[in-house]
Amino acid sequence: MQSKSTNKNMIIGITVAAIAVIAIIIGVVIAMTNANKNSFSDAELEEEVETSQVEENTENADFSNIDVSVAYGDYDTMYAQAKAIQNGEMLGKIISIDGIVSHPMSKYSIVEKDENGSSIGTEFIIEGVEEDSYPQDGDHVVITGEVVEKEPLYFVIKTAPGYVEMIETASEIEE
Repeated sequence: MQSKSTNKNMIIGITVAAIAVIAIIIGVVIAMTNANKNSFSDAELEEEVETSQVEENTENADFSNIDVSVAYGDYDTMYAQAKAIQNGEMLGKIISIDGIVSHPMSKYSIVEKDENGSSIGTEFIIEGVEEDSYPQDGDHVVITGEVVEKEPLYFVIKTAPGYVEMIETASEIEE
């Protein structure tokens, strides 16, 4: 004969298991609903493919319709935009940044410094140009381009040579 406490523990265990099963079922229903919301119709899928084919080639791109501009010396805006780019929130947006080129290792970035000398920025790629022809470390430039996903969850500004404007070279800035 089982005690009342054992029966009570069994009832609690069965109730917890039933609640867990219901939570799993609700989670599956929500996931399926979200998957259906994010699915494309054939026309939308075709448009998406055409868009990504355009993004592959920036040589004939038109970046005149700028979504966000970052002015030279505006560290706070650069900080906010760099974080938004890194978080994938700017994907497909056209951005123009007036800043300093930083090339500490293998990545070219455009950066802003705060009053303490801390830098924040984002990587850029100039399509069709070898990296040895990129603006040099310390050059002041304006780069306009599209935010693209370079690798999964890794976002950069991709531009064409015509959208990189040299303001001053590093040597001119030092003078």
